[in-house]
Amino acid sequence: MPLPTDTDFDLGDLDARDEAELAIKHPSTGEITTWVWTFYGPGHPKTIELANRVSRDALRDLAAQKQARVNGKKWKEEEQSIDHLRADNVASIVARTKTFTPVKISGETISFSPEAAIKLLLDRKKGWLFAQVMEFLKEDENFIHPSAKS
Repeated sequence: MPLPTDTDFDLGDLDARDEAELAIKHPSTGEITTWVWTFYGPGHPKTIELANRVSRDALRDLAAQKQARVNGKKWKEEEQSIDHLRADNVASIVARTKTFTPVKISGETISFSPEAAIKLLLDRKKGWLFAQVMEFLKEDENFIHPSAKS
């Protein structure tokens, strides 16, 4: 079967957008709520800065391990608690968060701020929120417009 030769195909149409919105779903019904979070895409400068920082930290750890081996010293991996790992994940999420629409919690309106986002994402009673956000951010497809020609 011959391959299609559509010369109208533009690879640039598949580039990730700089932003995408996640409409938060009710955790038990799956119904879409009116609460929307906006995140920076994979190619946005804030996301690139975050990825570069994480890579630099990993390279620094590898260099320290190598130096320890060269000097005949034992390398002891820094132990991290579950809470520390969760806080690191939340910090990464917040670094990619542009905003969210205001939401009420027990009658109090919460507007976006990095501090408010951290508090919400660290709240163990809202683990479903953390899970939805993580799932959304790990899929680059969420930042690509569906093709009008597909």
